[in-house]
Amino acid sequence: MFPFGRWYSDLTVVVCLTAVAVVMVISDVPGWLRIGFVVPLVTVLPGYAFIGLLYPRTERASPRVFDETEGGLSESIPTKEGIDTVERIVLAVLSSLILVPAVVLGTNFTPWGITVEPILAGLAGLTGVLVLGTAVRRLRVPSSQRYAPSFSFLSTLLYTRSTPTFGSTGSSPYPFNIALVIAIVLFASSLGYAAVNPPTGDGFTELYIETGDVTGETESMYPSQFAAGETRALPVTVANRENEETAYGLVVLQQRVNRTDTDERVVETDRITQQRFTLDQGENWSQPMSVSPSMSGSDLRLVLLLYRGDIPTDPSIDTAYRVLRLPIDVDGGGGS
Repeated sequence: MFPFGRWYSDLTVVVCLTAVAVVMVISDVPGWLRIGFVVPLVTVLPGYAFIGLLYPRTERASPRVFDETEGGLSESIPTKEGIDTVERIVLAVLSSLILVPAVVLGTNFTPWGITVEPILAGLAGLTGVLVLGTAVRRLRVPSSQRYAPSFSFLSTLLYTRSTPTFGSTGSSPYPFNIALVIAIVLFASSLGYAAVNPPTGDGFTELYIETGDVTGETESMYPSQFAAGETRALPVTVANRENEETAYGLVVLQQRVNRTDTDERVVETDRITQQRFTLDQGENWSQPMSVSPSMSGSDLRLVLLLYRGDIPTDPSIDTAYRVLRLPIDVDGGGGS
């Protein structure tokens, strides 16, 4: 039988829930089962371990005696040490609101960026460290004062006891905490659901040319000057932000363009190279593509056409998903 009521039982629950949430995400378990375990990791568990580290003692009421000759009071009044269950849970949720964004911000400075895996690892690691610190602090507290959860916490959650007045004994329970508990549950659930199911919106794909160090002598951000017959590397990057695995086709064309003040017309086209590849969500494809123009002149451009799926027989700017136009000059050679 699980030893609920021991000083370490709530910490064991926190560790177990964290481990199950990690397994759920790694195993890619779909639906509400995954959400049910991940939401506590996002909204409660890190903050609960943090509050446990700050308050290792149980709530304890003790009388405070006044000196009648100094303070004018002869009767003692009750004082409280530690925090009760309601305060512990409320502070756990509020602390998680601070700790979780801090972890997400920290993942932005990792090589993986703000993605599920580093965020999950950061939350699980932080929660584990805080649980360990909480266990150490509780062990350093006398056993009679050490916080330990109990099943009676439900009554504490639902009822607030009135403060005794001078000359009175005991206290009366009032159901003032019910609305607070409902608000906490709804708030934590909505926040956690939004965190683990962010709105994806419409996906997109990035297509761009990698640039090197820019100095005062830099004339172009990409290889724009070619000699006849020269082959140069064009550093192309495609980034998948489509929220799903996507197959791509990339075509590089060389075009001769007749430009006027109001229009431009393609008079000659040559397909130089093409690539096909598949990317997972969030994955980048970066590769220097070898480009060797077959025409010469100053009225030329390279056109990069990116397609989702198969490359059509006759690729064009009108049919491409993403397009890059890169003017180039090719000196000498034939084909002018």
